[in-house]
Amino acid sequence: MRETRILVVDDDPAILRLCQRILERHGFEVITATNARDALLMAEETDYDLLITDIRMPFMDGFELAARFRQIHSEAAVILITGFGSVETSIQALRKGVDGLLVKPFESSKELIETVNHVLENHRYQTDAARLKVLRPLFDIMENIYSRVELESLKQYLQELSGDLIKAAEAGVYKLESSTSQWKLVFGCDLNLLVDPHQVDWDRLLSQSNDERLRIIQTDQLDDFILKNYLMQNELEILLVPVFREKARFVLYFLRPKEYGKLSEADLEMAAIFSRQAVVAMENALLYKDLEKMIEQAKESHRAILLAEKMSALGRLMGSLAHEMNNPLQAVRNCLHLSLRDDISDPQRREYLNLAILEIERLSTLAQNALSFYRTNDLERKRADLLPVIELVNELIKPQLHANGIELIKDFPSQPVELEMIQNHIQQVILNVLLNAMEALKSQPPPRKIWFEVNNELEDRVVLSIEDNGKGLTADLEEKVFEPFFSTRQGGTGLGLSVSYDLVVDVHKGDIRFVPPVHGTGARLKITLPRRG
Repeated sequence: MRETRILVVDDDPAILRLCQRILERHGFEVITATNARDALLMAEETDYDLLITDIRMPFMDGFELAARFRQIHSEAAVILITGFGSVETSIQALRKGVDGLLVKPFESSKELIETVNHVLENHRYQTDAARLKVLRPLFDIMENIYSRVELESLKQYLQELSGDLIKAAEAGVYKLESSTSQWKLVFGCDLNLLVDPHQVDWDRLLSQSNDERLRIIQTDQLDDFILKNYLMQNELEILLVPVFREKARFVLYFLRPKEYGKLSEADLEMAAIFSRQAVVAMENALLYKDLEKMIEQAKESHRAILLAEKMSALGRLMGSLAHEMNNPLQAVRNCLHLSLRDDISDPQRREYLNLAILEIERLSTLAQNALSFYRTNDLERKRADLLPVIELVNELIKPQLHANGIELIKDFPSQPVELEMIQNHIQQVILNVLLNAMEALKSQPPPRKIWFEVNNELEDRVVLSIEDNGKGLTADLEEKVFEPFFSTRQGGTGLGLSVSYDLVVDVHKGDIRFVPPVHGTGARLKITLPRRG
């Protein structure tokens, strides 16, 4: 941290030498000037913490010098020296915002040092209080900035805050695109359009900025004369705040009407903090947008897997279903053929037509059951009776059960079994489990049996148990069967039980597991579904 730098101005060289010697002896850096004109030139070139100036000087008095000095260094303190310590002078100094008053000649060096230390300490306290006053609104809105995850809404909000906090008529953000090494406008007005055909060279403007130090660039520091000239013609000031992140570089600009005056150190600090937080908020919003896209892609993939498994299940049923649908079609054909014969009576013809109608209705029922299972558009969780859902699957697999000589033994309650569920998902789970049980029995000698039991006695959940009298599962297989793409059947997708696990556990917050068999040595699967989702 540098020493406190003091500019001492007096047309009396003896006073200058005295002040310089005393102050330097106490560790201050001292620059002297014998007139106001030289003092203002020095103020333009160097930062100062304190101005000590005589009141009575040729060409420009101490009050005017202090006012002009403050325009350059708004955060600096001011002490006036006078040989006439009147009440009127003191009152005038207070009205001008002067921080301290010294009467010369000094009685001792102690008086000068005590006054300087007191003024600097008091001025730091006032500066800190002013800084806190400026920064407090920014702290209050930080939570609101970070809570906006929708990018367009965040951009609009940042524009509004730029006007409220920095009095900016226009604000914007540029980002350095790593792929093209070009600066791209993220939001706001493109400054290039204001100075077209000239293009702002951001790399040159920010050449003195780096990762370790945030350098704020104001109008008088601009190294772009065309942009600077545009600002002067339109009575505007610009504030450029570079923000360098680990993997990205940004620059925020704020255009302020000149009528609002120069920004204080506290204002600049607030602009720097606001800019950094705005960039972090924008990065968060972009990450949130990417995350939403990834989640939607994951959902789409999951829907595709569900549909693929459903189509696989229907494919496994299709042979039996086609055979079952062919029987009523043949019956309808025969009945219509017989009804067209001339040698039958009207009562017989009506009987054949009625039989054809019954077979058509049976065919329609088979088709409707297949369509009801295939539909995927109703994925809303609703409170419904589970038993009709099970019966729909039962009707769908009935031809395959019959073709493979498998007896389905049902133990269902007589009352409705109500719970909140996505009906389409539960249908698929039951079908997957029943198809696996039927597959396990194909190589078994008769009798082949599947037990399907529904326990409706528990208040908060419903328990479904499906057991076959096949060979059962080893402990090693029980751990693997719920893994994706694991299958013991040649040509199987290995998704049936994996999808069923997701639908029961992840979607319905239930449980699915193999438990010891009750009716023999086969496999018994227990599905637990909560009544409320």
